[in-house]
Amino acid sequence: MRRFRFRLEGLLRVRTVRERQARRELADLLRFLREAEARLEQARVEVREAEARLLEARDARALRSAAAFLDQARLEAVAAEQRVGELKAQVEVAWARFLHARTERRVVERLRERQLQEHRREEERREQTQADEAALLRSVRKP
Repeated sequence: MRRFRFRLEGLLRVRTVRERQARRELADLLRFLREAEARLEQARVEVREAEARLLEARDARALRSAAAFLDQARLEAVAAEQRVGELKAQVEVAWARFLHARTERRVVERLRERQLQEHRREEERREQTQADEAALLRSVRKP
């Protein structure tokens, strides 16, 4: 039996590597997004706490301090929201890149599988032909 050789094996390896890289990039971005969402939630908590401090302020000095704390908390919340939005956009791009890479790999894998099946059928035909020829020779040699 002849050994199967897929001429596009190198391309399949490259596409597999690209898919793995795309999957890693997507996983990293999803992790960053979860962290940014947690940071956003924390910033929102800090805004609510700052608002409560502002309402509880008893004198001008406490009021100024609470207002400054609230302004800073709101700035951090806005920055966190922007970061979450940016990461969501990056995740969408990375998701599309991953799906594309996976599709490209699957196309080459399907081609490999079809060629392997064809190789097996051809080998079976050869073996059957050899078996038929051997049987024919045996039957011709018998008197």
